[in-house]
Amino acid sequence: MAFIRVIVGTNMSVKLDEYKNNRDLNARIPNYNVSMGFGLHVGWAIEGAIGSNYKIDASYLSPNVNMSSRLEAATR
Repeated sequence: MAFIRVIVGTNMSVKLDEYKNNRDLNARIPNYNVSMGFGLHVGWAIEGAIGSNYKIDASYLSPNVNMSSRLEAATR
């Protein structure tokens, strides 16, 4: 159900529609379309911060995260 909500929300997004209909962007990237892949698996994970003083990203480690990554890769 979460996948469907994300896809519906993306398709109904006014902001994404503005980008899609922007003349300058369409000239630079003709026929651009948003596409997504999903991987969902439930389990434990360890979260850690990776980055510098200017930018910090979260990273997650566990066998469950690896399974989600494989599932997402299979949707391509």
